[in-house]
Formats: sequence, C-alpha cells, structure tokens
Amino acid sequence: MRILIIGLDGASPQLIEKWISELPTFKKFREEGTMGLSVPPAPAQTPVAWTTFMTGKNPGKHGVFSFAMRQPKTYERRIINPESIKSNTIWRILSEHGKKIGVVNMPMTTPQEIKGFMIPGFLNRDEGIPHPLEVRRKLRHKLGIERVAGDLETHVLDNVKNDPDAFFRRVNEITDEMAEVSLFLMQEEWDLFAMVFMGTDRLQHFFWKYIDEKHPEHEKNRYSEEIKKYYKKIDGVIKEFLDAEPKDTTTVLLSDHGFCPVQKEVLINNYLEELGMLKVKDGEINLEQSKAVSYGYGDIWLNVEGREPNGVITPGRKYEEVRKDIADALLKLEVDEKYPIKAVKKREDIYWGPYLNEAPDLLIFFRCGWQAARNPEISTTKRLDKRYVIDNPRWSGGHDGTHDPSDVPGIIGILGPRIKGGEEVRVHFWDVAPTILNWMKVHVPTDMDGKPLKL
Repeated sequence: MRILIIGLDGASPQLIEKWISELPTFKKFREEGTMGLSVPPAPAQTPVAWTTFMTGKNPGKHGVFSFAMRQPKTYERRIINPESIKSNTIWRILSEHGKKIGVVNMPMTTPQEIKGFMIPGFLNRDEGIPHPLEVRRKLRHKLGIERVAGDLETHVLDNVKNDPDAFFRRVNEITDEMAEVSLFLMQEEWDLFAMVFMGTDRLQHFFWKYIDEKHPEHEKNRYSEEIKKYYKKIDGVIKEFLDAEPKDTTTVLLSDHGFCPVQKEVLINNYLEELGMLKVKDGEINLEQSKAVSYGYGDIWLNVEGREPNGVITPGRKYEEVRKDIADALLKLEVDEKYPIKAVKKREDIYWGPYLNEAPDLLIFFRCGWQAARNPEISTTKRLDKRYVIDNPRWSGGHDGTHDPSDVPGIIGILGPRIKGGEEVRVHFWDVAPTILNWMKVHVPTDMDGKPLKL
C-alpha cells in the first residue's frame, strides 16, 4: 500500500461542512471514505501538533510544548526547531524499514532522517530547500524553482491590513507553486508522500470574523468570498492529486487544528503582577524576583528553587500551593462581566512522559472569543479597574492562545481501496502515525500513545 498525506494547516471542519455542497472532492471523502474530526494536542499549535502527528506521541514524550520554551536552568526563551524533537518520527521509522519517503513543506521536518526526498517546512532554517541535490536540480531544470516558498514571507504578513489584496494574491501563488512542485515530485519513487499547504491557517487568522457567523464582529464581505474561493481551490488541488496518484494509494487529508473566534487578548502577566506573583523593575518584568511568568501562549512558568537560577519557590508543598493560588485566581478573573478563562491545568494533567518536566507548570485554556496576548508583554500603566486587555488584536481567529483542543478540532479524511464508505471518525492526532505504520505492515513502537484506527 502507498500512502499519500495531504496536510491543510488549520483547515476548519466547520467551514468544510458549511460549504460541502460546493466542495466535491471533500464530499467524495465523506461519502466514499471516512471523514471526521482530529483532536489536536494542547496547545493546538502548528509545531506541537505536527510533531505529535509525526511521532504518534503526546508532547511529554516528544519534547515540543510550544513555539517558545524556557531554556532549562535559565530564564531565557528558545524558539523551537526540528532539533527540539526528542523522539523517532514516522519518517525515520519507515526509512529504517526500507520504505521510500517524500515530504514537502511539513513543519518541523528535517531531511537528515529520511530515505527519499524532502523540502523542509516551517521552523527549519533550510525551509524550502529541496533535498537531496538531485531533486533540487530536477526542480530547477523542469520548473525553474530553486527554493520552494511554502509559506508567506514576513513582509506580506506584516502588511495584511494595508494591502489585503496582496496577501490573498500571495497565498494563492504559493498554493499554486506548492501544488505544481508536489505533483511533479509524485513522479518520483515513494511509498509514503506527504505535503502541507499553509494557506488555510494564514487566511483564517486574519479574516475569520468574515466567515464565522458566531464571531461577535461578524460581517459578510468580499473577504468571505475570497476564503470560500480558496477552499474551492484546495478542493480542486486535492482532486488533481487523486487523479495523479497510483491506483493502490490510500489518501489521508489532515489538518492539525481548526479555528475559533478571537475578539480580545488578555495580558496574563499583568494579572500575575496583581496577584503578587510577578515583579516589575523599571517597566520590565524581573524574572529573577518573580514567582511566575507567562511567555505569551497561555503558558505559566514558575521560578522554582533548584530548577531556575534564582528560584524563589521551594519544591513540594509550596510549589503546589502557588500553582493552586494562580489557578484559582485566574478562573475567577472577570473582564467585561465575562470569564475569559475556561480552565487552568497542571502540566501532569495534560502530558506524560520523560520530558514532562520541560513543560510549562500551568496551561491556561481560554473560552472561544478570548486568547492570551501573543507576546510576554506587560502594561506599565496601573489600572484601578484591573482591566488588562487588548481590544483590537491583530487576528480575529485563533487556536493556540491557548484553547481547549475540543474547541478547535481539525479534520481527517481517508479515501482508499480498503476504506469503507460513509464512516465518521473522531481521532486524536497521535493516532495517525500508528495507523499508517499498521497499514504499511511496520511494527508500531510500544511507546507511541496513539492506536491504529480500525477502518
């Protein structure tokens, strides 16, 4: 059996269901194969989720908990990359069993671990550079492409509000190039071929309020139609892949998360200061004197004696008391007569495995409509009403700031010669890797958290 994986970062089951009558290829998956929801890990972030997919494990076993994590034994943050993954991936496992792998634009991938070809994606310093050299030469010779643009450039993202038309145009250009490159590389020899399109995620972050009727600021305009047109484009691209793939292929559609409305962002560090947990000096957060700090994704890191350089919280009973005090206070936080926070969970209630101690001490889950402010900032203006909120966030749609995974599920669709038609499924994202290994007659490692789907 050959496996083709088509990743659609952030593709929303809500939108697919709303527009299904105009998306014949998605409809084909639902009627002739299996279609359902994929539940991401917490937080439902792109690097965390795709790493969970690639390893079949929860973050406590693969070691990736966020875009930015605290460097052990320091107060410094480090941006994660593929070297942060501390577990075998499905690519390496299959390569070790003699399978030939092709991967295009998947976040958190590195070509060093495969037998085959790869164009690394998001968060790899070599993003977009084809490997090996032979494949790079073919793409240059046949398509005139030296480096594949799998995602939007920073200047395009920074200029969305000023020039939204350029933003939409560039998303479509990148999608067209990604489809062209992937269809060309499908002619290579492979047993498993995977690719990820990033456009759905980027469009929805900025324009979600124009397509989600539940958004408090919803209005229908030309952007609503542009996003619908993009889904129709993706539907057509998927059909091209189905038409081009070998007959013995099983195709898997995946999105790493969905979306929910975002209307306001909460400055968590200001509330930690109000609780006496965070100290400020000359307008800056004093990490050495603070008991707790958030780095901007709903994560809370404590300053523990013997763990951090200048720890002020003794391990054991005091540590647990501080965690409880923070969680209890944040759950009671009221802003504009609403309670933004749905839950505050201890890391051991979410994760398990050898890297649990590298996770944030607490994780805040926000209700839909709210999220953590994306930067570890603090307002230096004290407010008597204690309202520390950004009312006009950059994005109107979110998933990673942090939300309950059950509020932002992704999609999974499976179509193939051995797949029953009309089935509906709800799976954890870590179930996909063991399912693929099982299909390809490769032993599923016992330390994987996921279980093969029975279809």
